[in-house]
Amino acid sequence: MFKKFIYAAVLLFSVLIFSMGFNAVDSNNKEAEGFIVNKVLAAETEERDIQWFRDQLGISEQYIEEPDGIWGMSWAHFLTMLILVLFALGALVLFVMQQKRTREIMESIRKEMEHGDGNTG
Repeated sequence: MFKKFIYAAVLLFSVLIFSMGFNAVDSNNKEAEGFIVNKVLAAETEERDIQWFRDQLGISEQYIEEPDGIWGMSWAHFLTMLILVLFALGALVLFVMQQKRTREIMESIRKEMEHGDGNTG
């Protein structure tokens, strides 16, 4: 039963993580489409405003920040998060193994108590 719970939790976690990366828009939903259009127009306006600001101040192109990394994160942030996720998964695996071993020990103690194999001074 615990194994099924772990599988369900991992599946749910995976679905949540992957769904955060995708923006599902229903083509019949005009409000959602309007939101996306407004978002794109705002981004274009923002870039034009920033370019005007750079032109006015004479900021060189060498100081413009280029996006790097994966999914818009820096490589340091991505690798740190990856290490944390791997650590959490490792801890979860160790926890499951510990629970399994505890269950085995308790079962062997129960059997000894039933059969009277244990020495009771």
